[in-house]
Amino acid sequence: MTAISSVSAVQPLVLTSVAATPAVNTSTQASTSATSPSSVVTLGQTTSVADVQTYTSRGVINAPDVAPAWEYTQQDKVSLVMQGNFSTLSGVSRFQGLGASLITQLAQTGKGVSQSVISSTSGSALEPAALAAAQKKLHSDAADNSISLTLKTASGKTVQLTLTSTDKGLAVQADVNGGKLSDDELLALGKMADGFQSAIDGLSAKPPQLKLDALTRFDSKVFSSVDLNTHLKLDDGSLQTLEFQADETQRSVRMSGASGDLNLSVDLKNSAIIGNSDQQAKALNSYLNQIEAARKRGDGDPQLLSMFQDAFKTLHSHYPGSRESTAPQTVSSIALSDTDHALLSGLADFSASVTEKTSAGNPARPNELDSFAYDLSQKTETKGRDQLNRTLVQDQQSHLVATYHKPLAAGQKLELSKDPASQNYLYYEVNDSASSKTTIGYDKGELVQASVTRSASQSTRVSKYVMGRLEDETLTPTTSTKTQNLLGLLQQALQQDKEARQGRGASLLKDTLAGIQDKVLLQADPSLLKG
Repeated sequence: MTAISSVSAVQPLVLTSVAATPAVNTSTQASTSATSPSSVVTLGQTTSVADVQTYTSRGVINAPDVAPAWEYTQQDKVSLVMQGNFSTLSGVSRFQGLGASLITQLAQTGKGVSQSVISSTSGSALEPAALAAAQKKLHSDAADNSISLTLKTASGKTVQLTLTSTDKGLAVQADVNGGKLSDDELLALGKMADGFQSAIDGLSAKPPQLKLDALTRFDSKVFSSVDLNTHLKLDDGSLQTLEFQADETQRSVRMSGASGDLNLSVDLKNSAIIGNSDQQAKALNSYLNQIEAARKRGDGDPQLLSMFQDAFKTLHSHYPGSRESTAPQTVSSIALSDTDHALLSGLADFSASVTEKTSAGNPARPNELDSFAYDLSQKTETKGRDQLNRTLVQDQQSHLVATYHKPLAAGQKLELSKDPASQNYLYYEVNDSASSKTTIGYDKGELVQASVTRSASQSTRVSKYVMGRLEDETLTPTTSTKTQNLLGLLQQALQQDKEARQGRGASLLKDTLAGIQDKVLLQADPSLLKG
């Protein structure tokens, strides 16, 4: 481990609580935007170590191998992680363990943190002005890689944590604005460490993964919102960006990368429509199956669609204040009954879309593109003047548009070029739509309407080319629509339940309601809808 010191001899490893010493002179310190940490760990070895760094009176690094320049010479636990990562890792891998370490240190000390390490690109030591400029740039959005987590507390404070890196530098910053964090806030902050690191590790994995689940489980009594923003340059040179936001009223994820884009948002304001845990799990599993079916139908990118599924599952898990059957719920000040909930999906309203980067899949036919676009949504509305006279409508929608090339026979390798001999393939054009509309109506307190209309259509056009000539073209449209009037079934179950409570007969209401959910969930396959 290379020691870092001021002009004086380096001391043995000592825990201190003194202000950190900048690695540059006073004028350089004034020009940098970073602030000194208040709690640090001084690193050192004996002065007999040959490669110890020192600084001249001008602040210039004076070392045989031009060792990396540190923003502060006294190092804390975060700096120890930085030192190990900077010397052994590269790219976004340098954030390994660093996010958790940064949060943990801030939670333990309550003090701001700022540190950076930069290696010279010229083979000679950096002059103070150049070093200060490099440190300022490294701490800014201009860095190749940046990860920023913003936490707002219920008491009005803001916690900002930032990790940045380039090929030649690594930096961290942790600030608290609006006042000192309380003991409860520090405790809750510390519990976010593993979740923050999990998100970082997922985004920097090969291939990238979305691991945002823990960030949705923040303590809503302490924090009012969580925001994660990332800008990463991956090993293949592509840019990957992510925006994640969560509070008690909404959750959203926006991600863009080399393979495509995804955009999801969940509206939690209308929490009354959320079902119990069993109903949520059933609906979520159904939607994940719908996404997988769409991926197969449209030959979607497995990795991109896997991240889309992860994001969908994350945003629809661990709802704040999730409904239990005994909890009072309202939609526009109108309470929902168990009967109402049985006719709904059980999930919060949402919109979700995923789009692959479109490419020209056939050089000989530029108009034949490889593409994939899929979207899902749910919207719930209530109308009526009061609890006894109202209508509840829930719409679920999905749409898939995709085009792609396949070889004439499974197992063959497809390498399309302008050479006619390579032009042996099938070209698919897929266009699917599905919807489910549930309507519930009450008049003078009596259930007078309970119906579900579901429809699904699939269109598949396949063009067969042999030696560049169109040999065959088939169009297969399939459509199915099904309307179910559940009013009679529910009225009978409600009447039986009323009589059972009066000591006459047994109630089948619970079983009846449990069996209805399958009838309202979205189904994109026309053949299954017919069944």
